[in-house]
Amino acid sequence: LQILPGLLNDACDDMKVEPFGLSASSFNAKLAVTSPGGSVYPLHIDNPQGLTAGDTRKLTCIIYLNPDYQEGDGGELRIFSGKHESVDITPDGGRMVLFWSDEIPHEVLPTAPEADASNELKDRYALTLWIPTDNFQAIHNPRSKFSSLGDDVFPSKRV
Repeated sequence: LQILPGLLNDACDDMKVEPFGLSASSFNAKLAVTSPGGSVYPLHIDNPQGLTAGDTRKLTCIIYLNPDYQEGDGGELRIFSGKHESVDITPDGGRMVLFWSDEIPHEVLPTAPEADASNELKDRYALTLWIPTDNFQAIHNPRSKFSSLGDDVFPSKRV
């Protein structure tokens, strides 16, 4: 994972797009365990305030640690791509998901809603890393194609 920021920055150069300025100097990380019985993680944006809160997280990287995941176990990641458009991603073990921390609304759907909450075999594990940027203009960039997505998904306020 230490090489990921450099690879993505190089890809920007190759595609001739505005640089992300992702930094390998520091990472924030969290291991989340979502219990069965319908536990969810509500709709949100990881970095809603950006520089006003001193938050330079630009890229969210989730690695799922669920080798025995089966369809129907729930706990899918729902990522919004438009006001009424979303995609659900199953938390299969070994899967990596990347999205913009400062722009992409997402939520975790109910985890094993039919299972007993004490059934640890149905726990959903996700290791999340947040990669910061040194290019502060990239955070909440009004030229990004996703810049208004938070306002579209949260019409009453930016979350």
